[in-house]
Amino acid sequence: MKVTFSNKTQAEIAIAGHVGCGHSHSLNNQVQDDCPGLAVMLSLYKEAAPISLLVKRVTASSDGHLEVELESGGIGKAFACRGITPQEIKMMQGLIGKEAICTHTVVADIFGRFYGQGATEVPVALQTAVANAALASFKKNFPDKFHGAGEGLEGNCGELLGTMLEIDGIPVATLATVNATWGGIGPNEDLEGNSNLYDKGPLLRKLGMEYLPTIIIEAVVYNANSNGLTENTFFARGHDEDDNPFVVDSICKAAESLKLPLKRSDFGMKRMPGALAANTKKVGENIIRLGEIIRDADDCKLKVQTVAELNRYASQDAGGVTFMSSTLHQEIGGTGVLKTTCGVINLIVTEEYIKENIIPWLSPQMIADYVNLVKATALELYKVRDAANKYIKKR
Repeated sequence: MKVTFSNKTQAEIAIAGHVGCGHSHSLNNQVQDDCPGLAVMLSLYKEAAPISLLVKRVTASSDGHLEVELESGGIGKAFACRGITPQEIKMMQGLIGKEAICTHTVVADIFGRFYGQGATEVPVALQTAVANAALASFKKNFPDKFHGAGEGLEGNCGELLGTMLEIDGIPVATLATVNATWGGIGPNEDLEGNSNLYDKGPLLRKLGMEYLPTIIIEAVVYNANSNGLTENTFFARGHDEDDNPFVVDSICKAAESLKLPLKRSDFGMKRMPGALAANTKKVGENIIRLGEIIRDADDCKLKVQTVAELNRYASQDAGGVTFMSSTLHQEIGGTGVLKTTCGVINLIVTEEYIKENIIPWLSPQMIADYVNLVKATALELYKVRDAANKYIKKR
């Protein structure tokens, strides 16, 4: 399936993917690599525009500022709010020569693991710089083909980049999003998916993709759906009323044609008023409970164990409520999608996988399967584009 730039003025369908820099954990023991969306978009862009995405230079200073430059000239900047040690600066040099596509994986190769919510700012800041540098490279080398913008959200420093591609002659509007919070403290993902807020809205409209049938690429995840899986399995997700069933159908047909393992979920993405607010309250109450234990504690062992539990809870479970504004979640759900427009692709890993790897990471085979599935889905969705478009309710 050939990917090229398109000279057409209006796309028929759309593809969007993001990375939530530092969004590794969530409630109920969910753990993830949240970079597949960006990785797929970068892979598609590189097919149309074959530039080098290898890291050329990494510089950093003790005050927390760091910069990543790729061989193709793109530069990404970030900041770690508690500073960067000389040892961390030395470790970062291991990034040189690595490809800036699977941003979670290349950072994990250096730091071993990372957490959001301000737990490990340096790895998260490094992932931010790598991701932004990749987008900057395409904009720098093909300024007439790509449209870019910042998130436009106070406290965020992620970049956005979109273009019109053709997949086997089908015009497809595409958008890559980096969701990153200044300081390396984990993502504010109010602008994930095809959310049309802040500076992302005008960019979506410029690309003509705000209300197109849209394929959303999401995370590699370990969660409750992993129970009983014997192999890593793609999930096609979309609520049968809130999302677009024609996109979900197309994902399923594409997986079947490629003989990729896939399951379908038609109900898990139902927009639930108050759901994230309720979970946020539960997380806050648990933090208060732990704080009260610490406040009243005398025994050293109890203090140590409670503070350790507070750190674990804040760096893992809290990621399931800090990633998005609660009121907005009622409209766009946990993957940030406009109602009736989208279907979502995840890859769910097995229990055996997570026992060995602890945190998922995007492998070369995983990204190859993701890219092939997205391309095949685009071809299937094009066949039913009229029905998919009729299902969309513009708001």
